[in-house]
Amino acid sequence: MRRINNKGILVFGFLFLVIVVLVIILSSLSPGESDQDVYLRSVKDVEVVTSKMTETEFQSQLITALKNEGYKPTGSIAFTIFSMEKKEITIVLHGLDSNEGKAETYIQDLTNELSTSIGLGTFKVTIVEDNE
Repeated sequence: MRRINNKGILVFGFLFLVIVVLVIILSSLSPGESDQDVYLRSVKDVEVVTSKMTETEFQSQLITALKNEGYKPTGSIAFTIFSMEKKEITIVLHGLDSNEGKAETYIQDLTNELSTSIGLGTFKVTIVEDNE
């Protein structure tokens, strides 16, 4: 039986290490989506959502829908848009009823029903009560 000497093991180990490092470097150089591509796509999503909200007068429609349901919106609505999939809306209302949790769920559903019907998708809705 032939015995492998220490030099052979060291050479084999070094070659194996070099191959692993090359594979890692080459895989990181493969064309993928850059940070700039992701940023530009996010900016484009924000522009699309914003223009659709303006065209459809989403804020006015939402305020009218809330008033029709007996809520008292102050007209203050804040939007945060990260992408088409991740959007948030904060609605300021006067005097919520005693069951605030139920009202928030109902307003979330009402908002997302309206936004989905005009092609905006869904929002994470936060309700803020104006006590003044």
